[in-house]
Order: sequence, then C-alpha cells, then structure tokens
Amino acid sequence: EAQKYEGSDSRSRPLRILWVGSGTFTGRSGVFKNLFLPGNEVIAIDLLTPDDKDLSAAVTYATNQGYQLRFEQGDAQHLNFPDGMFDAVVCSMFLCQDFNPEVVVGEIRRVLKNGGRFGFYEHVEDIDKVIVQKVFGERSIIRVQHYPEKTNIMAGVVRKI
Repeated sequence: EAQKYEGSDSRSRPLRILWVGSGTFTGRSGVFKNLFLPGNEVIAIDLLTPDDKDLSAAVTYATNQGYQLRFEQGDAQHLNFPDGMFDAVVCSMFLCQDFNPEVVVGEIRRVLKNGGRFGFYEHVEDIDKVIVQKVFGERSIIRVQHYPEKTNIMAGVVRKI
C-alpha cells in the first residue's frame, strides 16, 4: 500500500491528509504500515469508532513516527469538512463497502484542494472507471496500475484539476 500511495504525498511538508475508511486501528491497520510520512497531519474517519485502547496505541505510534493522527467518526458519503481542506486523501479496500462509490469519490474530490491528490488501493472491479472517468477525469491521472495477481487490486494516484 505504501508504495502505491507514493505520489499522493509528494509535495512540500506538512500536508493535511484525510484517511477515509481507517477502520478501528486493530491488528495491522494502515497506521501500523508506515503509510504516512513525518510532519504530516492525518485525520482518519470511519463509521466505526475505535476503542480507547486501540486509538491510544495508534496515536502513540503515529507520534513516534513523527506525524499527527486524529480520529473522527464520520460517513464518507457526507464528509463533514469544508471544500478544499485537504492536500491528499487516501483509502484502502474501502470503496467496496455497501454504498455508491461514485458518491464517496465525489466527496473526496470536493474536500481536496486544487492540485490535491487522491491515492487509492482497491479491489473493486473497474473502480478506475468511477474514479477517473466519472469523477476526476482523464487529465487527472498521475498513475493507475492493475495488479490481477493480488486479488485484482487496482491502485493509483489522481490529482484534482
């Protein structure tokens, strides 16, 4: 995942990053996979709220890695953030949930600053068509790659133009 997100975090620091579908920080969640670089502010959202112990462990780990982590309970279909608030947005294995991914990707685009980047790592068939063709547009592509040997993974980075 970290390799696939390269490019979503390529501008000068510090960046404000939204992590959509962060989960509850149990096990090998993204916070423990070194997805975020030092100096950045990461706001993680999910419908599920982590318990205090898991949240504390995640925040401590992030602090030790040099970035700030804050969790907010929220719905990706209705992001409670102003337009253009984030430099980057990331999500992994999230757009397969029981909602319309076009609505979620539209919300992601809305909260990105102009020139902001969206990094995704998904196993939804043809998710690139939703992200690129329906929401961001062909000119937005920085990188989109298909990994059929990895359970049909589609990963990439697009930019808000």
